[in-house]
Amino acid sequence: MAVDAVKSTAITNLDATPYIPNSAGQGASGRLKSIDGFCAATATGLQSAGSVYKLCRIPTGAIIKSVNIATDKAPDVTASNVLSLDVGLVFSDSTIDGTQAALQALIPTTANTGGTVTLATYTAANKIFGNINPASATLALLPTDLVFNGIGSTYNFLGITQQPIWQTFGFTDGRGSPADPNGFFDLYVYVKTAATTGQACNIYGRVAYVY
Repeated sequence: MAVDAVKSTAITNLDATPYIPNSAGQGASGRLKSIDGFCAATATGLQSAGSVYKLCRIPTGAIIKSVNIATDKAPDVTASNVLSLDVGLVFSDSTIDGTQAALQALIPTTANTGGTVTLATYTAANKIFGNINPASATLALLPTDLVFNGIGSTYNFLGITQQPIWQTFGFTDGRGSPADPNGFFDLYVYVKTAATTGQACNIYGRVAYVY
Protein backbone atom coordinates (compact mmCIF):
# COMPACT_ATOMS: atom_id res chain seq x y z
CA MET A 1 0.00 0.00 0.00
CA ALA A 2 1.25 3.51 -0.86
CA VAL A 3 1.64 6.02 1.92
CA ASP A 4 0.63 9.66 1.62
CA ALA A 5 3.21 12.47 1.77
CA VAL A 6 1.12 15.56 1.17
CA LYS A 7 1.84 19.25 1.73
CA SER A 8 -0.77 21.94 2.16
CA THR A 9 -0.94 24.69 -0.44
CA ALA A 10 0.61 27.07 2.10
CA ILE A 11 3.64 24.83 2.71
CA THR A 12 3.99 24.07 -1.01
CA ASN A 13 4.15 27.82 -1.63
CA LEU A 14 6.86 28.26 1.01
CA ASP A 15 8.89 25.38 -0.38
CA ALA A 16 8.74 26.69 -3.96
CA THR A 17 11.79 28.25 -5.65
CA PRO A 18 11.44 31.15 -5.52
CA TYR A 19 9.06 30.83 -2.62
CA ILE A 20 5.51 32.17 -2.95
CA PRO A 21 4.40 34.31 -0.02
CA ASN A 22 1.05 33.41 1.51
CA SER A 23 -1.57 36.01 2.43
CA ALA A 24 -2.60 36.71 6.02
CA GLY A 25 -5.29 34.28 7.10
CA GLN A 26 -4.62 32.15 4.00
CA GLY A 27 -1.52 30.25 5.03
CA ALA A 28 0.31 33.18 6.63
CA SER A 29 -0.25 34.42 10.16
CA GLY A 30 -2.64 37.30 10.58
CA ARG A 31 -4.09 39.44 13.31
CA LEU A 32 -7.14 37.65 14.69
CA LYS A 33 -10.08 39.92 15.42
CA SER A 34 -13.12 39.03 17.49
CA ILE A 35 -16.57 40.54 17.73
CA ASP A 36 -19.59 39.43 19.72
CA GLY A 37 -23.10 40.40 20.69
CA PHE A 38 -26.37 39.02 22.02
CA CYS A 39 -30.12 39.30 21.53
CA ALA A 40 -32.95 38.90 24.02
CA ALA A 41 -35.22 36.18 22.64
CA THR A 42 -38.77 35.99 23.95
CA ALA A 43 -40.63 32.78 24.69
CA THR A 44 -43.20 33.55 22.01
CA GLY A 45 -40.46 34.44 19.53
CA LEU A 46 -38.81 31.05 20.01
CA GLN A 47 -42.23 29.46 19.52
CA SER A 48 -42.55 31.20 16.14
CA ALA A 49 -40.82 29.83 13.02
CA GLY A 50 -39.21 32.70 11.13
CA SER A 51 -37.99 34.65 14.15
CA VAL A 52 -34.52 35.98 13.46
CA TYR A 53 -31.80 37.26 15.79
CA LYS A 54 -28.89 39.27 14.38
CA LEU A 55 -25.96 39.01 16.78
CA CYS A 56 -22.84 40.73 15.44
CA ARG A 57 -21.47 42.33 12.27
CA ILE A 58 -18.35 41.51 10.22
CA PRO A 59 -16.89 42.94 6.99
CA THR A 60 -17.60 41.10 3.75
CA GLY A 61 -13.83 40.62 3.33
CA ALA A 62 -13.41 38.74 6.62
CA ILE A 63 -11.73 35.32 6.59
CA ILE A 64 -13.67 33.51 9.31
CA LYS A 65 -11.86 31.25 11.77
CA SER A 66 -14.50 30.46 14.42
CA VAL A 67 -18.17 31.07 15.18
CA ASN A 68 -19.61 30.49 18.65
CA ILE A 69 -23.26 30.44 19.69
CA ALA A 70 -24.62 30.10 23.24
CA THR A 71 -27.70 30.82 25.36
CA ASP A 72 -28.01 31.62 29.05
CA LYS A 73 -31.14 29.46 29.52
CA ALA A 74 -32.69 26.48 27.77
CA PRO A 75 -34.54 27.98 24.79
CA ASP A 76 -37.06 25.10 24.60
CA VAL A 77 -38.20 23.55 27.88
CA THR A 78 -40.39 20.81 26.44
CA ALA A 79 -38.99 17.29 26.84
CA SER A 80 -39.41 16.58 23.11
CA ASN A 81 -37.17 19.61 22.45
CA VAL A 82 -38.05 20.21 18.80
CA LEU A 83 -36.47 23.67 18.49
CA SER A 84 -34.22 23.97 15.44
CA LEU A 85 -32.03 27.01 14.76
CA ASP A 86 -30.22 27.88 11.52
CA VAL A 87 -27.02 29.95 11.75
CA GLY A 88 -25.77 31.96 8.79
CA LEU A 89 -24.87 35.36 7.37
CA VAL A 90 -27.16 38.13 6.09
CA PHE A 91 -26.15 41.48 4.64
CA SER A 92 -26.32 44.43 7.03
CA ASP A 93 -29.50 46.51 6.78
CA SER A 94 -27.61 49.70 7.64
CA THR A 95 -27.84 52.56 5.17
CA ILE A 96 -24.61 54.18 6.41
CA ASP A 97 -21.98 51.42 6.69
CA GLY A 98 -21.16 51.00 3.01
CA THR A 99 -23.38 48.00 2.32
CA GLN A 100 -24.94 48.39 -1.13
CA ALA A 101 -28.59 49.44 -1.05
CA ALA A 102 -29.45 46.61 -3.44
CA LEU A 103 -28.03 44.05 -0.97
CA GLN A 104 -29.14 45.42 2.38
CA ALA A 105 -30.93 42.84 4.59
CA LEU A 106 -30.61 40.08 1.94
CA ILE A 107 -29.20 36.60 2.52
CA PRO A 108 -26.65 35.06 0.11
CA THR A 109 -28.02 31.74 -1.16
CA THR A 110 -26.49 28.27 -1.26
CA ALA A 111 -26.02 28.60 -5.04
CA ASN A 112 -22.88 30.62 -4.22
CA THR A 113 -23.21 32.63 -7.44
CA GLY A 114 -23.88 36.01 -5.83
CA GLY A 115 -27.61 35.43 -5.60
CA THR A 116 -29.62 36.58 -2.60
CA VAL A 117 -32.99 35.97 -0.98
CA THR A 118 -35.07 37.85 1.59
CA LEU A 119 -35.51 36.74 5.17
CA ALA A 120 -39.23 36.54 4.52
CA THR A 121 -38.72 34.09 1.65
CA TYR A 122 -35.72 32.26 3.13
CA THR A 123 -35.56 29.76 0.25
CA ALA A 124 -31.99 28.42 -0.19
CA ALA A 125 -30.69 30.74 2.56
CA ASN A 126 -27.03 29.95 3.20
CA LYS A 127 -27.12 28.87 6.88
CA ILE A 128 -23.40 28.44 6.30
CA PHE A 129 -22.76 27.50 9.94
CA GLY A 130 -25.37 24.78 9.95
CA ASN A 131 -28.27 24.03 12.23
CA ILE A 132 -28.52 23.72 16.01
CA ASN A 133 -30.87 21.35 17.81
CA PRO A 134 -30.38 22.03 21.54
CA ALA A 135 -29.60 18.73 23.22
CA SER A 136 -31.43 19.33 26.48
CA ALA A 137 -34.73 20.85 27.55
CA THR A 138 -33.28 21.89 30.90
CA LEU A 139 -29.83 23.28 30.05
CA ALA A 140 -28.60 26.39 28.31
CA LEU A 141 -26.77 25.92 25.04
CA LEU A 142 -23.10 25.96 25.98
CA PRO A 143 -20.69 28.00 23.82
CA THR A 144 -20.30 25.87 20.71
CA ASP A 145 -17.95 26.49 17.78
CA LEU A 146 -20.01 26.09 14.61
CA VAL A 147 -17.47 27.17 12.00
CA PHE A 148 -17.49 23.69 10.44
CA ASN A 149 -21.08 22.81 11.34
CA GLY A 150 -22.43 23.61 7.88
CA ILE A 151 -19.77 21.75 5.91
CA GLY A 152 -21.19 19.44 3.27
CA SER A 153 -21.81 19.58 -0.44
CA THR A 154 -22.36 23.36 -0.38
CA TYR A 155 -19.40 24.53 1.74
CA ASN A 156 -15.96 23.15 2.61
CA PHE A 157 -12.85 24.01 4.63
CA LEU A 158 -11.49 26.25 1.89
CA GLY A 159 -14.71 28.21 1.53
CA ILE A 160 -15.15 28.90 5.21
CA THR A 161 -11.66 29.40 6.64
CA GLN A 162 -9.25 30.14 3.79
CA GLN A 163 -10.85 32.89 1.73
CA PRO A 164 -12.88 36.06 2.23
CA ILE A 165 -16.52 35.22 2.85
CA TRP A 166 -17.75 37.25 -0.15
CA GLN A 167 -15.68 34.96 -2.37
CA THR A 168 -17.30 31.88 -0.87
CA PHE A 169 -20.70 33.31 -1.79
CA GLY A 170 -19.54 33.94 -5.36
CA PHE A 171 -20.03 37.69 -5.77
CA THR A 172 -18.85 39.24 -9.03
CA ASP A 173 -18.73 42.62 -10.73
CA GLY A 174 -20.59 43.70 -13.87
CA ARG A 175 -18.10 41.82 -16.07
CA GLY A 176 -18.50 38.57 -14.16
CA SER A 177 -15.12 38.78 -12.44
CA PRO A 178 -14.87 37.94 -8.71
CA ALA A 179 -15.39 41.15 -6.72
CA ASP A 180 -16.03 42.12 -3.11
CA PRO A 181 -19.46 43.80 -2.89
CA ASN A 182 -18.12 45.60 0.21
CA GLY A 183 -20.12 46.40 3.30
CA PHE A 184 -20.94 44.02 6.12
CA PHE A 185 -22.60 40.74 7.02
CA ASP A 186 -24.56 40.06 10.21
CA LEU A 187 -24.35 36.70 11.97
CA TYR A 188 -27.95 35.53 12.32
CA VAL A 189 -29.84 32.81 14.18
CA TYR A 190 -33.14 31.86 12.53
CA VAL A 191 -35.91 29.79 14.11
CA LYS A 192 -36.39 27.05 11.52
CA THR A 193 -38.58 24.81 13.66
CA ALA A 194 -40.38 26.51 16.53
CA ALA A 195 -40.02 25.49 20.16
CA THR A 196 -43.01 23.72 21.69
CA THR A 197 -42.56 25.69 24.90
CA GLY A 198 -40.08 28.49 24.47
CA GLN A 199 -38.24 30.10 27.35
CA ALA A 200 -37.03 33.69 27.22
CA CYS A 201 -33.25 33.76 27.05
CA ASN A 202 -30.29 35.65 25.67
CA ILE A 203 -28.72 34.28 22.49
CA TYR A 204 -25.01 35.06 22.24
CA GLY A 205 -22.78 34.99 19.18
CA ARG A 206 -19.06 35.54 18.60
CA VAL A 207 -17.06 35.54 15.37
CA ALA A 208 -13.25 35.40 15.15
CA TYR A 209 -11.76 36.39 11.81
CA VAL A 210 -8.74 37.77 9.97
CA TYR A 211 -9.19 40.98 8.00
